[in-house]
Amino acid sequence: VAVDNFSVRGSSGLHLRSIPLKTLKAFQRVRPYDLIVLQYGLNVATERGVNYESYKKGMLTVIAHLKEAFPEAAILLVSAGDREFKDDRRNGELRTMPGVKNLIRYQQSIAADSRIAFWNMYEAMGGEGSILDMIDRKMANLDYTHINFKGGKHLSGILFETLMYGKEQYEKRKAYEAE
Repeated sequence: VAVDNFSVRGSSGLHLRSIPLKTLKAFQRVRPYDLIVLQYGLNVATERGVNYESYKKGMLTVIAHLKEAFPEAAILLVSAGDREFKDDRRNGELRTMPGVKNLIRYQQSIAADSRIAFWNMYEAMGGEGSILDMIDRKMANLDYTHINFKGGKHLSGILFETLMYGKEQYEKRKAYEAE
């Protein structure tokens, strides 16, 4: 397994569309890509975020750009995870930022519209308020936003199991079709 990481802290992922196609194709020639995992968006979410249409449009462009550069690679979009904020309407109570749930709906739509795979990390974390549980388990930072190495290891295990289950189901279906 070889991993390239195009990480830019605080990035929405939209910067990927500005990498020249020639550069991406050169990457492909040196080390062919099998799977591209896109995990962006958590910093896009806001407390009152409802409409992420411009983000969706931008990410559809990113995905089209990556598909052109890496036509043989599968693409997986990983959703944003849980993120808490202090709700002043509820005496500063911590709760899942509403914009996160809206963003995830847009991310699901991005994946469907671009015909790529989608994995809901928010649900894998445990859904509503799950970052608080992860903090209690020393798997997330006290910023109520970011998982840490231990949390990443935990969630990557869940993602791996999901991918292996999908592969198993695919192989069963192919065997069934061959009968």
